[in-house]
Amino acid sequence: MLYFRQMHFRSFILTPLLLLILSAGANAQVRSIEAGALAGNMLDIYPNMPDHNTQVGGFASLRWGDKSSYRSFYGAPESGIQLSYHNLGNNAVLGYAIGAQYQVTFDQYHTKRLRTFQRFNVGGIYVTKPYDFIDNPDNNVFGSPLSALLSISAGVKYKFRNNALALQASYWHSSNAHTALPNIGMNVPMIMLSLEKFFYIEDINSIEDQESFKLNPRFGLMIYGALGMNEAGGTVRPTNGSTYNKNLFALGGTYRFRTIHRVSLSVEGYYDEAYRLWNETMEWSDGNGILESSAVMLMVGHEFIYGRFGWIVNAGVNLYNPTLDKIINEVEQRSFSSVSKRYVPGRFAVRYYFNLPENSLAGTFIQLGVKSNLGQADFMEIGVGCLISKKQG
Repeated sequence: MLYFRQMHFRSFILTPLLLLILSAGANAQVRSIEAGALAGNMLDIYPNMPDHNTQVGGFASLRWGDKSSYRSFYGAPESGIQLSYHNLGNNAVLGYAIGAQYQVTFDQYHTKRLRTFQRFNVGGIYVTKPYDFIDNPDNNVFGSPLSALLSISAGVKYKFRNNALALQASYWHSSNAHTALPNIGMNVPMIMLSLEKFFYIEDINSIEDQESFKLNPRFGLMIYGALGMNEAGGTVRPTNGSTYNKNLFALGGTYRFRTIHRVSLSVEGYYDEAYRLWNETMEWSDGNGILESSAVMLMVGHEFIYGRFGWIVNAGVNLYNPTLDKIINEVEQRSFSSVSKRYVPGRFAVRYYFNLPENSLAGTFIQLGVKSNLGQADFMEIGVGCLISKKQG
């Protein structure tokens, strides 16, 4: 029953993300296809990680150029999808993995043949041998078959005719956002070598794009509600436990000071079932179980805007979190890191607007993100919200 509950939640999270990725390239023109090899050593960032050899694999990318008027604000990037295959370096414990990521590429032209580039990728990874407390107890890297996968890279490309050779250095990170333990995650610096085939004749002296536009600065009101879930515990234990819901609500103000930049200030509160379990098990409760198992945060944020998409980064301070106080003071070993994470919540999220705020009084959106404590994943969340602001024009 627990397995199906976890898989249902991950499917609930990954399905809308997959649909958004597919919709982004549905009407775009394919510009190039790339295939290559990758290799790197997984970093041992936690005690008792399984032994492993060099991770090797391959990848293939399909890229397109969309016609969004936002492209010029970001230097006319190309979008795409990248698929990857990974031999994780220990077939018995870690197994193999397949990744799928949405990709954005930024090119800098130096000569007719030589260019540098940076790439940002976000998606998911499936592993064949995740942790199992009976059959595979030594895999503390992957606690679940599905995890989020992020990677960044920088490289150099040499073009000849309608082809190009590329060499890039990259960093890959995976995490299931604490939805299943253990959750050390994969952290791998990679070297990638590839061959790319272009399907168009390129003029490096011109970039075909729509004329840029400008939106006037405007204030807004944000209303947001979300459902979160995690498995209670630390990074690696206890395992095989239950997953617990978090019910979150946020209210705040926003200011879009540039066409592609929006900042926010919000007050957010959530009720945490895992906190309720802590309070009941440790007999910390003094009577009001709901209030004592809740938290209140003051969050500031920044949003990069690209049409209907937004990339959200939040950081703030815990105004009220009595259960986390007790966990840090009475259960965990006090350290600068543990004390700091009590005070500094954060969030990384992707947002999709069903209707653009500049074209309507209320821009409704869906948001997928990870709430953190000082950068350490706390729980995964999916929510819906509304941004109320003055229409353009």
